[in-house]
Amino acid sequence: MKGFEATAVPDADVLDVAKAIVKVVDMPFGTRPLRVHIDPADDGAEIVNGVADRVRKELLHKMGLSDLLKPSQAK
Repeated sequence: MKGFEATAVPDADVLDVAKAIVKVVDMPFGTRPLRVHIDPADDGAEIVNGVADRVRKELLHKMGLSDLLKPSQAK
């Protein structure tokens, strides 16, 4: 765990998470991102998750489930 502790950013501001939530909630319908990254350590998680998201999107396309990638209006 000491190695993991060394990756922590001592002056990271927890309010960054709250600010990101408010920003996403304030976005208009259909424009909210599927994932938001708050990574003060800049450890590469955003890049890894971006690759995983692209693979997931391609899989859904191949399965004929592309409609799951966008919100739909309630009727």
